[in-house]
Amino acid sequence: MRRAKAQVLARPGGLSTGGRLRWGGLSVLAVAGMGVAAYLTYTHWADKPVACGNLGDCNLVQTSEYSAIAGVPVALLGFLLCAALLGVVVWRVGPDRSGMAAEWAPVAVFSMTLMGVAYAAYLTYVELFVLEAICIYCVALASIITASWLISLAELFA
Repeated sequence: MRRAKAQVLARPGGLSTGGRLRWGGLSVLAVAGMGVAAYLTYTHWADKPVACGNLGDCNLVQTSEYSAIAGVPVALLGFLLCAALLGVVVWRVGPDRSGMAAEWAPVAVFSMTLMGVAYAAYLTYVELFVLEAICIYCVALASIITASWLISLAELFA
């Protein structure tokens, strides 16, 4: 049993228990982020009100000039980020005989989430100081991206 575990860890791309937890956590966060972003994208294109439950003014945020870039909802960008994150996670945990995923996946995830955190920080600034309205779904997505960045940081230095 110990020999088999040592072989898995020695193999290029083998994951330790901590690595499995980090990559598993990233996959859960990516799927959750895709769900939140898909809902916001749907409400944007379907011109439906966002079910905010009196916890902010999601509709003001969703209909503001900052909610789209060249007609593309910002939420769709969040969805694409989370989908790409999930794709890298699948690449990392899948069979990779060359070890390329083990080397590049942590860098890719860190880079993607760092850009996501920077853009989410900008959008949060816009919500708080320009629109003076908060969307709980936007806050949830920003939190998911930030948590993903923190996990990617831990994975990068593991």
